Amino acid sequence: MYIYARINKNTLRFVREQKAISFDYVTRITKFKEDKLSLWENGDSDKFPTINQAKAIAKCYRIPFAGLYMNASDINIKHLPQMRNLRTLPDAMVDNSALNLAIADVLSARDLLLESKRALKETVVQFNVSINCSDDNVVRWAEEIRRVLGINSNIQYKCQSTRQFYLYIRNVVETAGAFVHCFTGIDTEIVRGFAIYEDLMPVIGLNNDDRYPAKTFSIIHELVHLIKRSSAICNDMTDSFSDHAEEVFCNAVAGEVLVPCINLRRQLGAYTSTEIDLDVISSLADKFSVSKEVICRRLLDTGKISQQSYSQLIASIKMQFENDRRAAQEYRKLTGQRIPRNISREAIDQTSSTLCRTFFHGYREGFFDKQDISRYLGIKQSHIEKFIWEVSKW
Repeated sequence: MYIYARINKNTLRFVREQKAISFDYVTRITKFKEDKLSLWENGDSDKFPTINQAKAIAKCYRIPFAGLYMNASDINIKHLPQMRNLRTLPDAMVDNSALNLAIADVLSARDLLLESKRALKETVVQFNVSINCSDDNVVRWAEEIRRVLGINSNIQYKCQSTRQFYLYIRNVVETAGAFVHCFTGIDTEIVRGFAIYEDLMPVIGLNNDDRYPAKTFSIIHELVHLIKRSSAICNDMTDSFSDHAEEVFCNAVAGEVLVPCINLRRQLGAYTSTEIDLDVISSLADKFSVSKEVICRRLLDTGKISQQSYSQLIASIKMQFENDRRAAQEYRKLTGQRIPRNISREAIDQTSSTLCRTFFHGYREGFFDKQDISRYLGIKQSHIEKFIWEVSKW
């Protein structure tokens, strides 16, 4: 005996179409065939999914299961914003369903923050970051961004980890009025980040699967798009030779913001180009709390190493990374040990700093309870106390 879910078929179709999800994507995620999915959306058909099938679809669409029983008119799903595709792969080659879901998730988190701020009578900071440079001079843009955001080199050098620097940069950008939030479910090669310009609280979306240095770089890269009042989707954050001039510029500015040329020269001291090896690169990356790849690119852009040295160093870094990854896998396989997860920290890293603070304020005022925060963060209630305690220290 199967128990069927008498869902609202119009709502099922409405959610999929509003979020721009393809049948191919739904089939790939849920394993349900397209003809079956079509019948479940067809109001003239007497076919319905089972309870478990409907729950699987709700999970795929990233909506509460109960939402499938509601009227479409009662569900608030915004149209996806117009964004320029500045990725190095054309849209035609990729099913953008996962990206569309990610954008919808980040926008939903932003809406939750704005609604909560209004209810708690919190001030919403206006995004007024602008650059008065008459041209696209990379150094002047970077200097102005560091000045406006108050990025302090001494604080940067004192960061004990790339995570700490990531949180620092995320916080100063959000203090300036942007909304920085991570998304999941997409390979980093497909999308590393996106920018959505809004007059109030413009959005920076980051791929949660990226390493901390990559996410830090993406924040500044996407910030440059926002300063240009531009909305874009990006996947190449390595300051490479992109076909899009704006991407090259955003990468160059991000590199100069995070590793200013004058600071790089000071840290290099008397090192010559022939003396710059992986040990030097690693030391500089640790000092600036950025990736080795960014340091190599900065050394190339500032004329400290040649193109040939740059290519050799990048190849060595990739080889070292793969060797370390394989060694770690082998160790875990032999010992059976797994790196324990810190769920509350993962939630903090993925969630906008501003939203974390609002959760803390709302919890203290009784506006949110543990169940609310647990549901919004997607973690068990047992982790909420630690989450609240961490945020309280800010």
